[in-house]
Amino acid sequence: MKDFFENAALKPAGLENTSLYGELGRQLDSVLRFYYSIPNDDLLKPYRQRAGLPAPGKPMGGVYVSHSPFGQYLSAYARMYKATGEEKYKEKAVYLMDEWGKTIEEDGFFFDTRKPFLSCYYYDKLVCGLVDIANLCGEERAFGYLARITDWEEKHVPETRKYCDTVGQDTGEWYTQSENLYKAYMVSGEERYRMYASKWEYTEYWNEILNRDYENMYKKSPWHHAYSHVNTFSGAAMAYVVTGNEIYLDILKAAYEFLQNEQCYATGGYGSGENLAPRSVVADQLKHASHHFETQCGSWAGFKLSKYLTCFTGEARYSDWTEKLILNCIGASLPNTGEGRVFYHSEYKTCGAHKRHYHASPWPCCTGTRPQAVCEYKDLMYFADDEGVYVAQFFPSEATLTVKGVPVEISQKESRFPAEPKTVIDVLSPGAFALRFRIPAWCDPAVKINGEPAEYSREKGWGVLVRSWQKGDRVELALPMKFRVNYLFGDRSLPYAVTYGPIAMAFRGGMDVNPALFVEPETVEEDFEPMPCEELTWRRKDNHDIVMKPFYIYKENEEYFLYLDPKAEICLSTYRLADFEGEWKRLESFACTEDPEARCRFGFKGKGVRLRYFGRHAGGIGRVFVDGEEKGEIDFFNESNDVALFRDLDGDGDGEHEVLLMPAGAKSQRSRGMELNICGFEVLNEF
Repeated sequence: MKDFFENAALKPAGLENTSLYGELGRQLDSVLRFYYSIPNDDLLKPYRQRAGLPAPGKPMGGVYVSHSPFGQYLSAYARMYKATGEEKYKEKAVYLMDEWGKTIEEDGFFFDTRKPFLSCYYYDKLVCGLVDIANLCGEERAFGYLARITDWEEKHVPETRKYCDTVGQDTGEWYTQSENLYKAYMVSGEERYRMYASKWEYTEYWNEILNRDYENMYKKSPWHHAYSHVNTFSGAAMAYVVTGNEIYLDILKAAYEFLQNEQCYATGGYGSGENLAPRSVVADQLKHASHHFETQCGSWAGFKLSKYLTCFTGEARYSDWTEKLILNCIGASLPNTGEGRVFYHSEYKTCGAHKRHYHASPWPCCTGTRPQAVCEYKDLMYFADDEGVYVAQFFPSEATLTVKGVPVEISQKESRFPAEPKTVIDVLSPGAFALRFRIPAWCDPAVKINGEPAEYSREKGWGVLVRSWQKGDRVELALPMKFRVNYLFGDRSLPYAVTYGPIAMAFRGGMDVNPALFVEPETVEEDFEPMPCEELTWRRKDNHDIVMKPFYIYKENEEYFLYLDPKAEICLSTYRLADFEGEWKRLESFACTEDPEARCRFGFKGKGVRLRYFGRHAGGIGRVFVDGEEKGEIDFFNESNDVALFRDLDGDGDGEHEVLLMPAGAKSQRSRGMELNICGFEVLNEF
């Protein structure tokens, strides 16, 4: 296997050498089960159909931008194999590759449709998958397929390199290609991939970031797709690996500075509306926008940038972002649903927000990045060099690292971080080496070795302990957390978020009042007390209705306020504010009925309203009206029970309106009943 960090200051422990426990371990196990269970025939169906071959299996639906995540799935299965050592994942990856390979046409045409969209983006994902199968699974036959599709790409895709080309039919997102092409060169040794990678470097944009020329960048284009314009920096990283040219490392450092200072929220997320935008736009979008971070893809791009910088520079601070992305972003997301729905966007609206799956289309691009990123957890926990080992994250885990050719085992299996502000590092291998741990930006750790207080030195953001270790030595790290108010961009005139250590906190909604009115930013620590029997949950001492807890704890459709603005008008209302006729069961998060005479009415002031409800096995069909005008029907049935859904309804202009929901007296064929339900209402000021 080719080691891309062979000459770097630090090397990651490796997917195969790290074990995860606790919540991260459970999330990884869930991802492994879900993605392994996707039928091969379903994944291959569109390719076989296009090639005129027998195509059993169910259609998975077209992704919303008409490109397939198939290459990302190949990469994911290869990573699953490396992360677990289980042959079944390798077998699935290789089978899918070979069966897809049978559909490649004589001239190298390889897409799932005759009219592909974003050909460069599509090609790049397949390069990633094929290189990972070759490198992680040892299947060099993958380069035979890569050569054939590269023949087609070189012949048919123009090398126009248009700035900010996100939607070009063939050239869209061309600037993401160089990373995986450089990897193809390093693994295969074939010069064609190095030369082809160099053609796709995003020099114009990279130089703008390097020179902090943000104003000119925004003038040239108002749209910089956030995921791809962060993902492209991984191309600069691999250019640095291949060429050793320090300019690429300078670009990476400048990119990190740009993102942290100009784009990132307190969660670590970035790219409101999927766009890298000026501060004023980012701030304004906290008022009304629902898409504040492209969670799966954005976390994946952030993980890569942080890992490259940690390894190249040896500096601990770059892993601070990794911690935020794990805790508050992808680690806080909802699991996939059986029909291919995924938690696409994180929402931070100051007028109230909630978590939900993406419903515009099944199997979008982020269903491909999710398993790649969750497997990547393993490669972000620990690093090593010739002097010792580095503990970059404090989550429950253990790893075997190599120091001067000698294996060193360390464990944080007893850690309950972040539920408890501490960790224990057990040394399982004797030897003389340095044990380094990240000093987080949010605290100054205290250390004990075998129960006795210990001093440590500091180097590049790491706490350093050097000694001759014995098997069974224990290093206890106290990681005290405090509340901190984080104004957006440090501007006290803008909304703020509350963090507890690295954890983004969110205030419970559902009261139909803005909790920001009851929070004093200067005295959060004094005003709140821990909730009895609820982990990491606090309530205001003089008003127990004001509750805050970690964003990652919130469930689907549960209302919260992550960014606070006392001037924000609440747009979310629970079902309890509606008027009901007939027999309704009122449950904690929704009201439901099977009464054919039932009615639900809700008055609102705005341009439209979003009805939020659950798709259920017993769902019937309802009719909806706004101001007496019928707006169609809603089918409350869903084969995956209790899936949060919504329906947007427009009023006739901005003003006062009334929405009415009533049974249609019908159901879909597969439904078990005629039930209607309603969770709440979201007033829409932009429609």
